[in-house]
Amino acid sequence: MNIKDIIDKLYQNNNATREELIYLLDNLSEKDKEYLIEKAHETRMRTYGNTVYMRGLIEFTNICKRSCVYCGIRRENTKADRYRLTLDEILECVEMGDRLGYKTYVLQGGEDAYFTDEKMVEIIKAIKDKYPNETFTKEELTFHKK
Repeated sequence: MNIKDIIDKLYQNNNATREELIYLLDNLSEKDKEYLIEKAHETRMRTYGNTVYMRGLIEFTNICKRSCVYCGIRRENTKADRYRLTLDEILECVEMGDRLGYKTYVLQGGEDAYFTDEKMVEIIKAIKDKYPNETFTKEELTFHKK
């Protein structure tokens, strides 16, 4: 495998195999790193230009059923001060963000069984009813009313 070829493939296709990515990470020289940074910059400029996109982060719960070792809100962390925001508290966050000029928000939280799909739809609908021009994301899903 050739590092430059993998970087070029990533640049052109935005995709590489698992094996290629592992090889890239395990064998990246300083020169290769400079080339990767150059291609990443070209990709960013082509996609976004010099524009900076700001997003408000609303961490609506830190209760989590998972035990991800790297995560501070993992289930076993008994020192975490657990919370769950109410719909009104979430709406207050959006109101504050709107006043500050944010138009995109990330809804982020632990894997809390309380926040079912139905509950998330209820929250997002309530937000969109009050702030129809805002965009909200949770995990990999994007919700935007057109």
